[in-house]
Amino acid sequence: MAGNIEDRDSLREPAAHTVDRASSSHFAKGRFGKARLANAQADDMHAAYVHARKPWTVDPNTKEVGKIAARQRSIRRRMLILRIVGIILGIGALCIAATPFILQWKTAANQSSQTQSVHNRVAGWPYPKAEEQLQAAQKYNKKLAASGQPILGEAVDPFASVAGSSSVSGHQHTESAASKDAEYQSLLDTGDGVMGAIVIPKISVNLPIYHGTDDAALSRGAGHLYGTSLPVGGKNTHAVITGHRGLVAAAMFTRLDEMKKGDFFYIDVMGKELGYEVDRISVIDPSDVSSLRVEPGQDRVTLMTCTPYGVNTHRLLVSGHRVSIPNPAPHPSDVYDLHTIGICTVLAILVFGSILAGVWKRWHRFIVMHHAGKNRPAW
Repeated sequence: MAGNIEDRDSLREPAAHTVDRASSSHFAKGRFGKARLANAQADDMHAAYVHARKPWTVDPNTKEVGKIAARQRSIRRRMLILRIVGIILGIGALCIAATPFILQWKTAANQSSQTQSVHNRVAGWPYPKAEEQLQAAQKYNKKLAASGQPILGEAVDPFASVAGSSSVSGHQHTESAASKDAEYQSLLDTGDGVMGAIVIPKISVNLPIYHGTDDAALSRGAGHLYGTSLPVGGKNTHAVITGHRGLVAAAMFTRLDEMKKGDFFYIDVMGKELGYEVDRISVIDPSDVSSLRVEPGQDRVTLMTCTPYGVNTHRLLVSGHRVSIPNPAPHPSDVYDLHTIGICTVLAILVFGSILAGVWKRWHRFIVMHHAGKNRPAW
């Protein structure tokens, strides 16, 4: 038994020695490991100190990227400046191109307002003042037709402007025959020399008609050609209404060449509305007045302007005979200027399309950037 116990003790001894050696080895490793860690930290601190003492250097690749970024910023700035300059120039060109149209629109609005003012003034006259004016004009027309019309127009051609232009002639100081005729000036006088209005819905014309065709009259509206019938209708009458074309600040009769046979125009005089259907279009020499005389039995009005456009060597005549309203001539408010409506429609489509394209471009860019941000890897 005692031997067995000793044997067991002898067996335990190696294990104890093993534990002691392991503990000693672990202790040594821990001590030396800490020393190595301390040395490594010291080396890192020394390297950092040395690096801090050295001049700062940049990786060549980083320098190249910086140069590219700076170049791109410079290009973007230049493109932005060019874009701003382009927008300013575009707006300036648009304003210059639109100036005549704006001036013409403003003048047309003023002239239309004036004709409406004259209409309202006559409507406010006590009865029978307007009727008496019409009767006096009809009596004048009868006397004129019986006289054979010895005088037709003025001594100075109202369209005899400087060659190549459609401006007013420049004879402001020449006294016209119409201005010398006191009886003529007193007839159909609604105030300020206006006798009525010429309305051509197809070409958006609504002009006051003045006595005579001097520069003062034609610069403000249409003029009645002295020596022709007053525009009050009736048999054996032929009134001639003249107007400029090609003026920068006023359209006047600029679009008269768009009139076709079968089109209608109207005369508003002393509260009466007279309708005329175009049945004759011709071009004459300035000295040819045979087409302007009274035609027996006819109730006719002729619109006259210069032609060709900007040259003014001939006269364009658009003549119509009297018809009843509303059939066959529709009421003026029922006739539309399809040309102007078409232009306005196209411009509206272009503006709306440009806005829509800009919005779509920005929205598309936003969607692309939004999806790019979502799909970016999280590093």
